[in-house]
Amino acid sequence: MDRKLTGIAIKPNGVQISFTFNHIRCREIIRVRSPTKTQLKEIVRKRDVILYEIDMGKFDYLSHFPNSKLGLRLAGEISLSSTISEMIDDWFKRKQDNWENSTTQGYISKVNTHILPIFGDIKVIDFKPNNYLDWAATAKNKNTNKQLSGKSKNEIHSILKAAFQLVFNNGDIDRNPFDRIERAKHIKEEPEPFNANEREKILAQMTGQIRNLYEFAFWTGLRTGELLGLRKCDIDLERKVIFVRKSIVKGREKGTKSKSSERTHQLHEQALLVLKRQLDSVSDTHERIFLNPRTMLPWRDDRQIYNQCWVPSVKKSGVKFRKQYNTRHTYASTMLTENKPIAWVAKQLGHSDIGMTLRTYARWIPENI
Repeated sequence: MDRKLTGIAIKPNGVQISFTFNHIRCREIIRVRSPTKTQLKEIVRKRDVILYEIDMGKFDYLSHFPNSKLGLRLAGEISLSSTISEMIDDWFKRKQDNWENSTTQGYISKVNTHILPIFGDIKVIDFKPNNYLDWAATAKNKNTNKQLSGKSKNEIHSILKAAFQLVFNNGDIDRNPFDRIERAKHIKEEPEPFNANEREKILAQMTGQIRNLYEFAFWTGLRTGELLGLRKCDIDLERKVIFVRKSIVKGREKGTKSKSSERTHQLHEQALLVLKRQLDSVSDTHERIFLNPRTMLPWRDDRQIYNQCWVPSVKKSGVKFRKQYNTRHTYASTMLTENKPIAWVAKQLGHSDIGMTLRTYARWIPENI
């Protein structure tokens, strides 16, 4: 195209003028079919006037394009001055019906803890990549005061990128600023299972149904949500197996984490003993296996049992504190140390293939096998 026709394009229905106003891509059609050179020059001059008025802060969209839908919208446009907080709120309203409840709760936590306090008052059109990068360089976990993990940073990155993409797709901004922001490097934490002595010290701080639950966790490797979702109909004592089909996540019953997580689990003898003991503690009226002994009702979610039972018990035991997910790591490392086949352990844990199991637990496989 001729250099003098920058921002001008001949279309089947007329001549298109392109320009940017308040970070918004604008394209308007002047309905001139088969334009002459003189007409094209006039259109070029019109665009020059528009650019000048934009630079001088005097541009009146509807005076140039009175029938423009975009101009009519911008005449009362709120999004030009909307904040990150308002953008996130709009994104939630439009998208949350498509999310799992656990996903929604996770997003809400990240938004309220990190996004709104740091970025909420910044205008969408004023947001720059450095706003995020400067924060990410020093961001800390508010509970531990340690550097925020790469995983958490990437979750926040994903939320903001998705919200900005909705604004970009609507034509309100020229580009998504997160297209130019790299994701953080995520270093996966090494498993830190408990040894037999540590396991017994922790269990010694527990009694009744709480001890049963965590002892069962240590000898099955079930995720906490899977433990809380276990039902009587999921047990076959004669075959010494349980069927892992449900999980309690963020207070709601749902399927397992993945298709491979839905599995038939062979019970270790110790797990079988604990399960029989727990069944004697639960009345026939309850479908769930593990109940909150204070209320004799099913546990609400994994966070409830973590705060009320796991944290105080580990602290009292004197054992180095680790999250309760390490009961799963303890089971896996124990089974491998006992020379159980890697493929069997992977199936017990609900891994989709042995590759994941090997990557996570290879150092517990005895060298003589």
